[in-house]
Amino acid sequence: MRLDDERRIKGFDGLRAIAFIFVFVSHKFHQGTYASLGGDGVMLFFALSGLLITRILARTRMAIEAGETTTVAGLGRFYLRRSARIFPIYYATIGFFLVASLFVHFDGFEGGAPLAMLLYATNIYVFTTGHWVGHFNHFWTLAIEEQFYLLFAPLLLFIPSKAARHICVAFVVLGLVTQAGLEWAGVSAKVVGLNPMTGFGYLALGGLAGLSLDRRVPAWLVSTPAQAIAALALLIVPLTVLKDEIVWRVYAPAISATAALLVLQIAGNQASRFVAFLETWPLRSLGRISYGCYIFHEFVHFYDVEAAVRKFGITLAPPDWISAPIELVATVGLATVSWRFFERPIMAWAHQMTQKAAPAVA
Repeated sequence: MRLDDERRIKGFDGLRAIAFIFVFVSHKFHQGTYASLGGDGVMLFFALSGLLITRILARTRMAIEAGETTTVAGLGRFYLRRSARIFPIYYATIGFFLVASLFVHFDGFEGGAPLAMLLYATNIYVFTTGHWVGHFNHFWTLAIEEQFYLLFAPLLLFIPSKAARHICVAFVVLGLVTQAGLEWAGVSAKVVGLNPMTGFGYLALGGLAGLSLDRRVPAWLVSTPAQAIAALALLIVPLTVLKDEIVWRVYAPAISATAALLVLQIAGNQASRFVAFLETWPLRSLGRISYGCYIFHEFVHFYDVEAAVRKFGITLAPPDWISAPIELVATVGLATVSWRFFERPIMAWAHQMTQKAAPAVA
């Protein structure tokens, strides 16, 4: 049984796994060499979300125009399924820290930060106050996605389907103009990167890739070598010429376009050897739980284990390299349990609630 509005596109779970690994490495290895790699991971997540969400909404709009459903019903179904996918684990995590903060102080989880997180406004809180929110910093990407859904979904469902591409282009242009204006004004990289409109532009590039799948795509563009080139660019460029985060930010639109191109290539050629690689069990399995991994990874730290056992008079002295693998295993374990016993049952319920009214997706 499928729990999503779209048919499963082979390789996308593998791409999610790679995106998470990029983010994990950038957060766990704090040397400058790896910092920009996390930005590439975020761009991959944005491209994947933009493609899938836009295709869902465009098909729903066509079903509305065919008289198979109504705009209100389509919008309600979309938000119910998105909420069932995104909200439970996110709000459960925030709820845990709200309770725990009554007894323990958490850096960044004070003042107006918890309210901003509850409202999916972490990005706005950070760039308006100028303060990062400790281990909750990664919530800024989730905030931008949710803000995008709130604005983008009604536009695509209330406006004729032929305008979908124009809407995506408008978001991309607004994102580029916003970034250029902020750069010209000399604001900090933090304000540029966390601004909703720049993020909306990156998501809309994925949307354009999704809409392009309904057109004929040149075979050379989606070939295995072309896929490999785009993927290697996303891996190598942030480790070399764009390893400085400030420089990376200037070229972020180009990185976003490369990520959008890669998801288009993967969806446009499902029989390539690169897709077969992405479909291998480790990548596919990690990609399926990547949302939970992304939520949890910044809260899993080996130094907390060291501090805990030290209270019992035990001193751990492992080599430096071992911390990150242990944290990765713990993160994957938590995400696996969350997926199996918490997230997936809720998604199945939402799917069942909306299945009868859902338009056919062929």
